[in-house]
Amino acid sequence: MAATGVRMTQRDAFWWALLGVIVLAIFAHVFLPRYEWREVRDPGAISIIMFDKWTGRVQRAIYDDKAGLSVMSVYTPF
Repeated sequence: MAATGVRMTQRDAFWWALLGVIVLAIFAHVFLPRYEWREVRDPGAISIIMFDKWTGRVQRAIYDDKAGLSVMSVYTPF
């Protein structure tokens, strides 16, 4: 590799580090999703259960056959 005389400055290193952190955060967001949800079908209603993996909280919403919505409070198990 030929020496071109161009050196990396501290500011350049900061920008490369910032770019690395952003790329790492994007991959972490893709492979470690925060929310998980399930759909439960009951006769006359559909329930959606949301689970927050990072905090362990759970919430349930029920849609009845008349398009009414009932949202339960957030449940924190600990």
